[in-house]
Amino acid sequence: MKHYKVGYLIGSLARESINRKLAGALIRLAPENLTFSEISFAELPLYSYD
Repeated sequence: MKHYKVGYLIGSLARESINRKLAGALIRLAPENLTFSEISFAELPLYSYD
């Protein structure tokens, strides 16, 4: 069976974000041949239109 690496984004930096909880649930339910890595944007500078 092939092994796959999956990157995922969470649209919030909050530790208790509902999207973070949903991502955790999906990871727990995923098949064992998938490895997940969060793609963090915490280190990126914030963009301001102004």
